[in-house]
Amino acid sequence: MLQTMILALSLSSDAFAASLAKGARYPNMSVARTTGIALGFGALEALAPLIGFLLGRQFAGAIEDFDHWIAFGILGFLGSRMFWLSFQADDDAPALDANPTVMAIVATALGTSVDATAVGVTLALFTDNIPLTLTAIGGVTFLMALVGLRLGGVIGERFGKWAEMLGGLGLVAIGTNILITHLAG
Repeated sequence: MLQTMILALSLSSDAFAASLAKGARYPNMSVARTTGIALGFGALEALAPLIGFLLGRQFAGAIEDFDHWIAFGILGFLGSRMFWLSFQADDDAPALDANPTVMAIVATALGTSVDATAVGVTLALFTDNIPLTLTAIGGVTFLMALVGLRLGGVIGERFGKWAEMLGGLGLVAIGTNILITHLAG
């Protein structure tokens, strides 16, 4: 369960960072609007690993002898990438206008959940409770995005990068744990 929560927090960190920045840019969005945006983030963040999981499950039997190395490689790469991106400028991030359309929400949420698809491939390798994992990912992402949007105007864009950095470190830690557990067992 701890691994599931770390995974959910790690995957939701980029949604939190994007929401925090956009909340800072548009601090007067209504509660209904921010809730809708957060629901979009949560739904897509939960759907992305499901797609990856279904792909990973197709190939799990053929790769079981070295699956722990694949999980370590994917999570290590994605975590390192998130960590590295936390130091980059936010100029290319998708923007939400004051009243974002459904397509703007989907585009932004897709942009923050691309990594979750790749992480979903590894779910087939280390968990058998996919509904709980996907629910945790979607729920935590919803809450993180909602908090980010609401607090964005107060906290500002400055702290969103810290969340992304910690999320990257969390993914690296999960990958390392999978590798060590498998090699020790």
